[in-house]
Amino acid sequence: MAAPMEVMLSTDASGMLWNVCIWDFHSGTALQTYKGGSSGPRGLCCLSGQFLMSAAIGKPIIYIWALQKKEQQQQRIVCPGVVSCLAASPDNTLCAAGIAEKIHIWQTCSGYQLSVLSHHYQTVTCLCFTDDGSHLVSGGEDNLVMVWYTASILQPDSKMKSCEPLFVWSKHALPITDVHCGIGGARSRVVSASHDQTCKLWDLATGQLLCNFVFDSPVCSVAMDMAEYHLFAGCSDGNIYQVNLFASPVQMERHISKNKESEEMESSVFRGHSKPVTCLSVSMDGTVLASGSQDNTACIWHVNSKQKIRTLSHKGAVTNVVFTPTPANLLDSRSKPTFPLQSFKRHLLSAESDGGRNMGGEIAVRVPDQESTVEDEDRTRERVLIREAVKQQQRSSTNKPNEPSRQQLEQELERLTQTNRLLFKAAADLASR
Repeated sequence: MAAPMEVMLSTDASGMLWNVCIWDFHSGTALQTYKGGSSGPRGLCCLSGQFLMSAAIGKPIIYIWALQKKEQQQQRIVCPGVVSCLAASPDNTLCAAGIAEKIHIWQTCSGYQLSVLSHHYQTVTCLCFTDDGSHLVSGGEDNLVMVWYTASILQPDSKMKSCEPLFVWSKHALPITDVHCGIGGARSRVVSASHDQTCKLWDLATGQLLCNFVFDSPVCSVAMDMAEYHLFAGCSDGNIYQVNLFASPVQMERHISKNKESEEMESSVFRGHSKPVTCLSVSMDGTVLASGSQDNTACIWHVNSKQKIRTLSHKGAVTNVVFTPTPANLLDSRSKPTFPLQSFKRHLLSAESDGGRNMGGEIAVRVPDQESTVEDEDRTRERVLIREAVKQQQRSSTNKPNEPSRQQLEQELERLTQTNRLLFKAAADLASR
């Protein structure tokens, strides 16, 4: 049987059967599963059709699998904190992760941390690159949607000033739940969804609000088809709304209700989930819609007829559904990854270069070849011993007796902090007299 042209990836919060599953959504067959841990919402990426990356739930870990390999254990990358969302650039050279209120940017081929963006006030909930990778869009629990110019993020600054966002959209009244970028690069349209029961359509070129869609319940996920004829909004009541973006007359604000389906096909409703719809994805030809929900099911819908084709059962709440072209070597277990993915470092590139130390630059996804000879293993041991000896020599040369140790610096910092508190207390007492 020939492999399908397009497959669907899904994850659930339990991780009982698998972490990531690849489905033939036409037949409902599970083509391949990847076990170990569980993935959080908006935390699944496919790199170059060779690797799968997912952010663990409640842990500062990113799981990685070589997609072509079967029966393998996932590799792990330790991050500075719990990853709330994950996104990869279209050319697979950059990986962005939301960690608390900051956005960390890594280069995938070297593992260097290129930038840390810290303009959100609360946890970052969603990230999305444009189709040409020129912009990064982020949403957070602070009700803000920010647009970042990728070139300004990567450009080194001698004064170490933080990068400023290109646009800050503050029209939402409650936390952002999802963002979606359309086709068109710097001139594309962006849709943001929020718990305030609205989806807002933005023009990326000018930063202006094009239209505001108001729904009956909080919006948890959003997506558009490739042609951007329709917008799909998954809500907390389990309904999925399909909105015609080219309906006339043109209005700045449109109210979409499940009890008022228009005869002119301005909007329609997909009914089938019993709990909030957490994720949506549309196939490349725009005829199939995939939805995941907290009711432990992923549903496949025919867009034109609004009929449910099939239901894929999971053991936990479905956190991600993604349509992707079928990787060339998905079913070939003998193939080997060629993409140079390395473990992500936990410090900025400038800090690492100043310190003169490599903070963990080992390849994170290399799997030992079972046909390696004894001579190769001996050479590998020799290289490891030589590397450890060089590192030990560097540590001994850098720890000079005149330089204060870390413990001394921490004690000095604590002393200065106590002094500052006493000075503040004395100044407050003088002001109160």
